[in-house]
Amino acid sequence: MNMNFSLLKQGLRAVLLVSALASVNAMAEEKDSRHVTPINIEQYEPQLEHQRDPNQTCTKCHKFDGDDAVVQDVSGGQFHAGKFHGLHMSKTSPNTGKPITCVNCHGNISEDHKRGVKDVMRFNATGKAKNPQLERSAQEQNQVCFACHNPDKLREKFWPHDMHANKMACVNCHELHPEKEPMKATDNKQRVKLCVDCHSSIHERKANAEKAEAK
Repeated sequence: MNMNFSLLKQGLRAVLLVSALASVNAMAEEKDSRHVTPINIEQYEPQLEHQRDPNQTCTKCHKFDGDDAVVQDVSGGQFHAGKFHGLHMSKTSPNTGKPITCVNCHGNISEDHKRGVKDVMRFNATGKAKNPQLERSAQEQNQVCFACHNPDKLREKFWPHDMHANKMACVNCHELHPEKEPMKATDNKQRVKLCVDCHSSIHERKANAEKAEAK
């Protein structure tokens, strides 16, 4: 009788031990299922399979024409030559490694832009505008260009950059939306013409001033 009771007692202990181990394992599995590996915020970059076109907001109003060769500014601005604003749009930014978009050069627009507020960076040779608030100096315009085009390297390649960079806007000689690289394929005669277009009028004004003084 005592032997049977002892065996029963040992069996009960074994059952309790197995039950306890099973309970511990279940708790551990439940804890693991709730555990979330912390994310390093500095290294985390969201992966999006489908990203919207960053130029879509602009192209709703500034559209291509039928042959896709000219972009028409329906707000009354100029026509931009070249397929979708020329070669800039096929390049990547040296600063971010991402494709260049409209806002890289023209800046972000406000909510009022669609209602006619001209709050983007505009590039022109004179820096003048009908609305004085829209005027941008040569230095302001060139700073946008210098964000990608290193001015020191430009001076090394072509000495006039050193002479004119702070007094003239880049767009005096370079097209913002070129159909081909602005100066790489330009022959020497065309380069000389760029100089003469400005400097001939300077010499003419100087000659007229000398004539006036002579009188």
